Amino acid sequence: MQLPSSYRDDAGFVFEQEGKIYRYIHPRYYNDYALLMESGLYDDLQKKGWLISHEEIADTNQFNLPEGKLLLPKQIPFICYPYEWSFDMWKDAALLTLQVATTALKKGMVLKDATPFNIQFMHGKPLFIDTLSFEKYEEGKSWVAYRQFCECFLGPLLLMHYCHPSTNKLITIYPGGIPLEVLVNLLPKRSRWNLNTYLHIHLQSRFSGNGKRKKAVEKPFSKQKLELIIKGLGSFVSKIDVKKLSSTWNDYYSNTIPGNDYLDEKTKLVLSFLKETDFKHMIDLGANDGHFSLLFSNTEKNIIAIDEDANCINALYNKIKTERITNILPMVADLSSPSPAIGWNNNERSSLTTRLKTDLVLALALVQHLAISCNLPLNMIAEWMKNMGEYLLIEFVPKTDDKLQLLLENRKDIFHDYNLARFKEIFGVHYNLLREEIVGKTGRVLFLMKRR
Repeated sequence: MQLPSSYRDDAGFVFEQEGKIYRYIHPRYYNDYALLMESGLYDDLQKKGWLISHEEIADTNQFNLPEGKLLLPKQIPFICYPYEWSFDMWKDAALLTLQVATTALKKGMVLKDATPFNIQFMHGKPLFIDTLSFEKYEEGKSWVAYRQFCECFLGPLLLMHYCHPSTNKLITIYPGGIPLEVLVNLLPKRSRWNLNTYLHIHLQSRFSGNGKRKKAVEKPFSKQKLELIIKGLGSFVSKIDVKKLSSTWNDYYSNTIPGNDYLDEKTKLVLSFLKETDFKHMIDLGANDGHFSLLFSNTEKNIIAIDEDANCINALYNKIKTERITNILPMVADLSSPSPAIGWNNNERSSLTTRLKTDLVLALALVQHLAISCNLPLNMIAEWMKNMGEYLLIEFVPKTDDKLQLLLENRKDIFHDYNLARFKEIFGVHYNLLREEIVGKTGRVLFLMKRR
């Protein structure tokens, strides 16, 4: 079945069959594909770990396809979209796109697409996944993907730099790139004083809004000039940093929990509980700085660490890079309002909830925030979690807890069902209780459950 997002490129498409993702190549792309493979570009990008690997499928009879070539790419364990990345994930994805474009030029090819949806994160780093994004370079032509890069990568990075780290979520509204005319109205006036921002965003917006002026500046591009433009973009992107903002939870484990004893005791209990499950994939909901995800660093476990705090996830991503951790995927997401399905017919990019399927769900110090801060009833939380995985390791924080009392401060306590007895009753509808223990002297309780 052809994937809903794979309809734009006439060179081929991506489809799923028997749980595997394949890429079909139309005969019209044969010459460019041959150049990709024979020029050494594919091998070069492979050695650098920048492009997804693939194998060619010789026997295509079982696939009921039109004439064409068939590739089986390396399978990606979990699809994470750009609006779920932290700042440095965006930045590294942008730099990879430029590095791939530069390498392609050296081999006589050009990158025709520069969208963040061509990037996925695997083994702690970005990976370019669109094998059909390369075409033969034609002397004198400018970079066809230049404007797309500016609207899809440069614009979001500049918004995160000048305005707010969460402005990257505008890509959900403009999945094809934030239009230049929108960018120039969102960026502060002082951004014009940066030469690169002025040239690539403000000036380009002026020219694109005037057809005559645009034609007047269209001149033949030498390959050297094209390389200089891409190199200049890379230098500019590498210097962009994110706007520094404090957040509620980016010091959670150091300043806002009931002491180090609690964390140490909970860590021991979590490890003890998880020894009773044979899980391969885990989702850490409300992961914060990734403390519990990092307990399984560079093991055979595949971990997705999710938190709405972009600062925490960015710090976790940089730790993953620095320590070369290959099995943890960090993601930014508000669990009370997860990423929706977007694109044509709301079907191109699936919702986060649809994608979250695993063996084990870890939900530590999370339920009270969903229930108290977001007014979500416990039965809705339980129904949501049960669809994610077979096992659930969850923490219940009672109303007597000092930190929960802060959530109730200056508001009426309307949460009559929020108590330990009702928690066990409601979750017991969906799960069998395997183990239950109080964390130290805190009154907080850990539960290991298995879906009924």
